[in-house]
Amino acid sequence: MIKRFFFIFFFFVLFAFASYGQYLLEVRDSHSDEPLQGVSLSGVMNYEIRPNGVLEITKDAMENVDSIVVFRHGYDAYTLHKPFPESPALVYLNRLSQNLDEVIVAVDQSARALRKSPSSIAYRESKSLFAHQSAVPGSQLNALPGVYMQSGTNNTNRLTIRGVGSRTPYSSNRIRAYLGTFPLTDGNGVTVLEDLPPAIMESVEVLKGPAATLYGSGLGGVVKINTAGFDDYRQGALLNTKVGNFGRKMLGVGGMARNGHFAARGYASVFHSNGFRDNNRYERQTFYFNARQKVAQTTFSIMMLYTGLYGEIPSSLSEKDFRNNPSSAADNWQAVNGYEQYDRVGVNLQARTIIGQHWRNQLTVNFRHNDPYEVRPFNILDEETHAAGFTNRLKYYAGNWQVSLSAHLTRENYNWTTYETTDSGQGALINEMLDHKLHANTGLLMQWQPAGNIIAQAGVSLNHVRYRLKDLQQPGTTFERYQFDPVWSPSVGVNYEPWETLNLFAAISHGFSPPSLEETLMPDGLVNTDLQPEQGLMAELGLRWRYRKLLRLSATLYGLEITDMLVTRRLAEDQFMGINAGKVRHAGVEFQTIVRPLSFLSNPAVNLTITSTLAHSVNRFVEFEDQGNDYAGNHLPGIPEYNWYNMLHMELFGRYTLHLDHRMAGRQYMTDDNTLTYSGHQISSLSVSARVGQLHKPHVTFTTGIRNLFDTHYAGMLLINAPSFGGSAPRYYYPGTPRNGYVSVKFNM
Repeated sequence: MIKRFFFIFFFFVLFAFASYGQYLLEVRDSHSDEPLQGVSLSGVMNYEIRPNGVLEITKDAMENVDSIVVFRHGYDAYTLHKPFPESPALVYLNRLSQNLDEVIVAVDQSARALRKSPSSIAYRESKSLFAHQSAVPGSQLNALPGVYMQSGTNNTNRLTIRGVGSRTPYSSNRIRAYLGTFPLTDGNGVTVLEDLPPAIMESVEVLKGPAATLYGSGLGGVVKINTAGFDDYRQGALLNTKVGNFGRKMLGVGGMARNGHFAARGYASVFHSNGFRDNNRYERQTFYFNARQKVAQTTFSIMMLYTGLYGEIPSSLSEKDFRNNPSSAADNWQAVNGYEQYDRVGVNLQARTIIGQHWRNQLTVNFRHNDPYEVRPFNILDEETHAAGFTNRLKYYAGNWQVSLSAHLTRENYNWTTYETTDSGQGALINEMLDHKLHANTGLLMQWQPAGNIIAQAGVSLNHVRYRLKDLQQPGTTFERYQFDPVWSPSVGVNYEPWETLNLFAAISHGFSPPSLEETLMPDGLVNTDLQPEQGLMAELGLRWRYRKLLRLSATLYGLEITDMLVTRRLAEDQFMGINAGKVRHAGVEFQTIVRPLSFLSNPAVNLTITSTLAHSVNRFVEFEDQGNDYAGNHLPGIPEYNWYNMLHMELFGRYTLHLDHRMAGRQYMTDDNTLTYSGHQISSLSVSARVGQLHKPHVTFTTGIRNLFDTHYAGMLLINAPSFGGSAPRYYYPGTPRNGYVSVKFNM
């Protein structure tokens, strides 16, 4: 049966290579790399648009044509000149600046404008998200409504979406993340975004809430980072350098080139920081390469990503040290010079194929390798991971219907070893384990547009997780097999446009998050087979409204109920285990406004954008008993009551830029019994830049700025339910970075 399927599939692919006397033209969004619908042509009379969006022009009609102009509402026009590229041709369109109505998002797999999505999606371009020239993505993501990123150090972060993932101690869990189509989430559900250099990012999309129909496990949602595209205006080389307080130095070089159907982009960078705390040095080397080659009606691409990291760990502090000596490191981590280092390598291969008039297919294969080594006061952890994944998405277009069938399979081999920590370094072996994971899911998503102003979608997925565990210290032992029951996850949504300026949407979706290996293991090394995956059901209502170019407003009301919530119980300084904590309920409201007060002027010398996002939530335990304590009705710790972000972005004569933003995080609880709270904080940052030279010609851009403008003393990250061992005070606080400045020079050639 499988052989027959692949035979039929490749028959269609080969059949699609023939054009039979037609000139074929595919048009994509340069930001998201998604195919564009609703494209029109000027300069040629006879052409048709296939159901899958490909434009078909008879070659007879092109004989006396010298140029063809490609149009799409909300985008810059693109002109093809004779001699025309070989058919089938590929064209990228650049979205008009300040036109958010026609942003094509890829994270919901609809390839539709953001305003027409039936899901709650946050979107931001990297030029505003990383306007303060940070070399490490972190708290900047708090500019997205419903998203909260805590940053303890450059290499210790926790990302939550609508409060989901707040119980993970030192990393980001319960979400999925992708760089393009390359997964940034490992088999344990841990996501690492802070390794990525912002220079390779074009935009960030966040699909909030369960997305099992589209991506499998991940109750919090999905983060999709779009990389820089392959449009014509960006050929050339790039040199970028930055210096700042606390010994920060960064150097990046890159470039992009095109030749016919081939295009390639690369970027390499090194970053060093001494940190403002003791035992806080951070060094990172990154290399990124992306290339694309179009062959007939298939576009092949390869992406390679390498990260080499060394990061010292100052750990969290007690309240006394946080108030009086925030630059210090925790004594036990300072004593062993705690640190982590690793080499992370990823390769992503992709083939996008146009099949006939009604089909498109996207096949992705990825390979990942990670080799971390971490020195800790209680032990040394040596890990190694090899993983391979396969994803295929087949989409059918017919009339008012789009039907997507997806299949995903990931195999991961994870080996970890712990050693005693001694004064001289690595001591005796404690344990050595090997874990083989298999994640599989298949999904069906149908989208129906019965009228021009209504889009409905429904989907269902089947998800399965199993693994095998082996204790390598026990000679002759075999793998023990474990698995979770398959999970069905349905979803439905609708987007209704009663007027041209207003879109209303509603959705209900189910999702799940399986326990990580760390959560399933008990102190004796055995697996807790009674542990169950988290499962959640979310409902949301929202609107997106716009008034000319002056105002954009979006609002969402949501509720999410999670059963069998997973929380981490800390038994000792070096012992953790997961438990199912009963039922919790997340509810909240999110707002975003974008105002351009000078948009009524024609060709204004000053462009001014004012953005404000607000997220307010109430998150409570419905049922939760732990060690004889009943926490039902209490607030979940680690989630601010509100996040409020305001930004002013001003461009003068297209050369000078001023960017000012202000973030407020509300009160949050630090313990399950709600007896300890953190009062919240406010942070402001300012940057100014000037460009010398024309935009699409060689030019230099100078940028300087100040982060934490008013030198606020705050907690960048909190450790929930921090324990106390040996009579020492519990360490809840990771101090935030004090006021610091930087200077950046960027050469575009």
